[in-house]
Amino acid sequence: MKLRKPVPLEQRLVYVQVVEGLLQHGLQGRVSPRLKQRLRQAGIDLDRPLLPAYPVPLWMHCLSVIVEETYPGVPREEAFRKLAEAHVQGYGRTVIGRAVYGVMRLLGTRRLVQRLPQTLHATDNYTEVELVERGPTTYEMRMNSAVDSPGYVEALFESMMRVGGAESPKVTKTHVDPAAPSTTYLLTWTER
Repeated sequence: MKLRKPVPLEQRLVYVQVVEGLLQHGLQGRVSPRLKQRLRQAGIDLDRPLLPAYPVPLWMHCLSVIVEETYPGVPREEAFRKLAEAHVQGYGRTVIGRAVYGVMRLLGTRRLVQRLPQTLHATDNYTEVELVERGPTTYEMRMNSAVDSPGYVEALFESMMRVGGAESPKVTKTHVDPAAPSTTYLLTWTER
């Protein structure tokens, strides 16, 4: 795998299909006028065509705004988990997502996990993933980011693994280094 040159936080971008997957598909029918206004104030105007990419700090702020508006009164981690599940479902409704998910279903969970570095590479301009196989249904995954959205990344990958046919997928954060930044997760599942 050819590694990309490290991208400073202020230059990190998330691509339009990620934003579209959540805002136009995953939250379909749940974007209130207040949420739309708060997203516009943050930098995403849903009354205009989406931009090709958005700065990661802006996107992370928008995720927090979405959780506050869409899941009021729900504990933060549970709300981020629900949001991640909606995001994966919505991404699967985008043009790119339909194609990617079709391949994921054919690959099965193990090969889906092995392809995560390439899959994630297509969602932004910075993500690097290192995988270490710990067993036939267990992988350690290190990413070059640390996300302050409790439960979001874990639920995102669990939902993706379900797309690939995983039974009882479990993603556990095992180490965070905010200085690097990097986060290590343990991915486990059983086969159907």
